[in-house]
Amino acid sequence: MTFEEWTREARLRARVAFQPWRRAPESVGWMVGSGRSGTTWLSSLLNADCTMREVFEPVHVLHVERMKGGATHPAYAEDSRWDAWLADVFGGRHITRRTDRDNVGRNPAGAHKLLVKDVFATGLLSAPAAQGVSKLLVMRHPLAVALSKQAHRHWHWAWSTQEFLDQPGWRDGMLSSWVDMLAKVDREGTEMERLVAVWAVIQRISLMSLSAEDLSVIHYERAVQDPWGEVEALKRNQGWDELISASESEVMAAAGRVSFVSKSADTNALPNPTRWTQSVEVEDRVRAERLLDQLGMAGWHDDRGMPVPEAIQSWREAHAPPRR
Repeated sequence: MTFEEWTREARLRARVAFQPWRRAPESVGWMVGSGRSGTTWLSSLLNADCTMREVFEPVHVLHVERMKGGATHPAYAEDSRWDAWLADVFGGRHITRRTDRDNVGRNPAGAHKLLVKDVFATGLLSAPAAQGVSKLLVMRHPLAVALSKQAHRHWHWAWSTQEFLDQPGWRDGMLSSWVDMLAKVDREGTEMERLVAVWAVIQRISLMSLSAEDLSVIHYERAVQDPWGEVEALKRNQGWDELISASESEVMAAAGRVSFVSKSADTNALPNPTRWTQSVEVEDRVRAERLLDQLGMAGWHDDRGMPVPEAIQSWREAHAPPRR
């Protein structure tokens, strides 16, 4: 171990030891979405000035003691243990070496702003402990997500919707009208179709959990093409103006530093977030679009793979959660 590695490890251990006694954050943001939607890259834009402590995946079934033995995408249930644990997360007290692995040397441990990023936490959005937390759904084309998961198949993903259907809260609730269709896809569909179905379930649960006022949406494709424009637009939504303090130059610098952003080979051209269209098989795309049509999500993206926010908003209005 080099001296630099030793120093980093020592600082990380100190964070873990002292974090539970630090002051609670004044503002909290919560970013969810399907895995491989660009949440990590987008969090680097929102926190481009390094004024937020970022908490990485506190709801990971393989890495968080509270989650072990449970579902990859747990459904919230009224339980004092759940509420206490979520209160620890949003109060800044929850910490492991993994949650803060990217903070050392970058984001202050005692920051008064907290950004929680978790692609497994969709089912917890409506938890009472999350009231007052600014929430954000990151959305990316389902085929782009599926292709990226296949390229990272050694990571932990839900590969079918069965684990959602195994949870009565989902099966008898938000997914009740989809049960037969999802079960058929799990039995007879291709891997790509199963992954698209998982994407659809995550979007449905997210968008039906909260109103548009309580859950903002940012589209990966639009953010790649216009990082500052999308960050500025997000700041107009509830609570995000208090959280995001990075300048345009800081956001643009952060956007350029991330290597896995999809870019054109021509460095003078606009970044191209839909390069995946060159990799997907025609039959896979046809099958995916047919499935999305059957699930009532046709038209959310155009033929180029870019989002159509108006179509998504119409769906939200038709499936809006009841007012509390």
